[in-house]
Amino acid sequence: MNTFQVLKHIESQLEYYTPSEILVAEYVLKFPEKVMEMTTKQLALAAGSSEAAIIRFCKRIGINRFSGLKIELAKGVNMKEVYGRVMNSPLHFEDNLETVLNKVMVNTSQALNNTEKLISLSEIEKAIESLHNAERVYLYGAGGSAVVVEDFTQKLLRVNFLAFQASDIHVQMMMSANLTSKDVLFVVSTSGHTKEVIKLMSVAQEKGATIILLTQHGKSPARKLAGITLTISEEEHNLRIGTMTARIAQLVVIDCLFVSLCMKKGHGVYEQIINTHQVVQRMKEGEE
Repeated sequence: MNTFQVLKHIESQLEYYTPSEILVAEYVLKFPEKVMEMTTKQLALAAGSSEAAIIRFCKRIGINRFSGLKIELAKGVNMKEVYGRVMNSPLHFEDNLETVLNKVMVNTSQALNNTEKLISLSEIEKAIESLHNAERVYLYGAGGSAVVVEDFTQKLLRVNFLAFQASDIHVQMMMSANLTSKDVLFVVSTSGHTKEVIKLMSVAQEKGATIILLTQHGKSPARKLAGITLTISEEEHNLRIGTMTARIAQLVVIDCLFVSLCMKKGHGVYEQIINTHQVVQRMKEGEE
């Protein structure tokens, strides 16, 4: 089931392609089986585009080579045969429990694998380095994103980072007034259009802090303000119930950052994790 659903991803990103890439995308979407048997020259001729545009198109969707695109197309065709209507199907109120389970599992798996193709390793490395060297880390997310931010804040506190997060945007803005160039603001915004997030990032930019943004693929005001952008795939178009796949993808990226930070800190990090666990455990034992 773990495969990059390239056709759905291509279709969801149509508005971001150049005119020559759109020609390629539309042909691939219409004739995926034919493209699997083509060379770049044949596809360029059939789509009315160019070989250079095909290569750019492949890189834009997270695939380095045209041969890689053909492999992903073959996987997609096979997945459609195996999972039938579950693929690319929104949730419906008449779905039974088994169908709901299948759709949630397939869509989540798809989001994770699409994110793996989209996210930049160099941006992750920069984020890890910035967080590791930061004097203080401020974190913020509105609505459903707040859950993801809270998870990351707790993880950072366990390994002795000076991490600060407030659910109240007014409190968060007050804290941002004390940001310096030695601090990091880590923001989670699925859409990248949330007003309070944009205002917070603007203040952080004025203060010279490093801004790390975790967001969905696509253009947004938040991307223009971020110094480092961690991109997850955009999956939910038909029915958004708490941006389910986005949240799972965000949490996976958070886990990747946390594990990498622990490795960067070295063996001493295990003692910090054990100490925080024991302190919390003492509190639990006192409640019993």
